[in-house]
Amino acid sequence: MHIVISGAFWSQPTVGSGQYLHGLIGALWRSAPEHAYTLLLPASAGAGPLPPPGVSLCVLRTPFDGRSANLAKLWYEQVSVPLAAALLRADLLHVPYFAPPLWSSAPLVATVLDIIPLLLPEYRGRPAVRAYMRLVARAIRRADHVIAISDASRRDILAHLGIPPARVTTIPLAADAQYHPRDRNQAAAVAERYGMCGPFVYYVGGLDARKNVQTLVRAFGRLQRSGGPRATLAIAGRALGTDRALFPDLDALIAAERLAPWVRRLDVPHADNPWLYAAATAFAYPSRYEGFGLPPLEAMACGTPVVVADTSSLPEVVGDAALRVPPDDIPGWTTALWRLLGDEALRMELRRRGLQRARQFSYEQVAKKTAAIYAQVGWARG
Repeated sequence: MHIVISGAFWSQPTVGSGQYLHGLIGALWRSAPEHAYTLLLPASAGAGPLPPPGVSLCVLRTPFDGRSANLAKLWYEQVSVPLAAALLRADLLHVPYFAPPLWSSAPLVATVLDIIPLLLPEYRGRPAVRAYMRLVARAIRRADHVIAISDASRRDILAHLGIPPARVTTIPLAADAQYHPRDRNQAAAVAERYGMCGPFVYYVGGLDARKNVQTLVRAFGRLQRSGGPRATLAIAGRALGTDRALFPDLDALIAAERLAPWVRRLDVPHADNPWLYAAATAFAYPSRYEGFGLPPLEAMACGTPVVVADTSSLPEVVGDAALRVPPDDIPGWTTALWRLLGDEALRMELRRRGLQRARQFSYEQVAKKTAAIYAQVGWARG
């Protein structure tokens, strides 16, 4: 079969959708070489890295390039992608994020990483955003098959989008190959460049409301004020907006809690992230909702003990290889951090379990299971 894949996030390999796209494309041509693959790229997104040798490229322009980013995006998704698939005589079109076209002459597979704007009111945005979500929700119902990235996300898709269960399959994600155990001395040297010279708890990810970093800060403050193990909380990430309902003022909270001596805000490039994971005493992820939740898996793959919120998809990701705490249970988070920082035997056991758990996820599995969906859909349409 000739598989055409929308590469809207190809030039953003460090965001979740981009990581998924790169991992999938990188493994597909090795795991299912019987197919031909073409990657569609929006001209407005700029150049990204070259795809693997078994994948062709097709760059698509829109009438709105350089004039309106939103209209260019909409045109690319709803007009350029299905038209290109038709002109390329695709046997199947795969849109690996929540933006399939309303119409496609080729059988259509879409991956939905999450449906956060449909679930959480603060993420619904302006009227234009809500109209866009109504459009893609309508389009996803027309897809021949939908891939969810966790069972929790699949349940949400079934409940809120009304797609028959037989047309939605869970295929979990995997950590990128750069996430693996590192030399501890080298990792410590990298951490020192960021001012982290002793035990520290690491968080990396978004700073929007659902990430719930405020709970982590408050719990860490209780830990320090209660005579718990001395450590630093290192928070890597940026607020991507100024709306305080969506992006709480973390610096104001740190000041109000008088935690400036113990909390560091870091700007960590993608290449250094595995080293910070490896150097950290523990990794904490209090997010209230995740379609999958890659950072805990990345941390476990680096051999770092992990504590996560016991909600949405996160229990599926970590299994019994991490501590789990209700997302808004500040005393529970304080206790979990105290245990991780103060109990070396617990950390060693979670490191062992985490490495074992992380090995259960790979992009080779993602590619093989995705190729099986391609075959199923192609056979059903044929």
